[in-house]
Amino acid sequence: MEKVNYYSDEFKKSVVKEVLVGHISKDEARRRYGIKGKSAVLNWIRKFAPSESQEMKKTRLPKFKETTQLEAENKRLREELELERLRVLSLNVMIDLAEEHFKVPIRKKSGAKQSKS
Repeated sequence: MEKVNYYSDEFKKSVVKEVLVGHISKDEARRRYGIKGKSAVLNWIRKFAPSESQEMKKTRLPKFKETTQLEAENKRLREELELERLRVLSLNVMIDLAEEHFKVPIRKKSGAKQSKS
């Protein structure tokens, strides 16, 4: 037979506060504090912060959408960065070939003074 854990209301309220503030997730709270019931933390939220539990339902979907959008933007930006790296590499190779073929320095030397017109 499993041991049943009883938690004080103060403990429950402190866990609910941590979850609602965003310091930890419900699952993290269960793991951190050894809470056995899978829905215990959710029930505590409903009991001690009923208006916040409704707010959590409303904000969960937009945060998921926002995360998905950010991940998609991150992927797009990484692809653009890789294309720019390839572009720079190809331009450097073209310059190297042109300098070698035409025996003319194309790249500006660092620290070179610009001519006054």
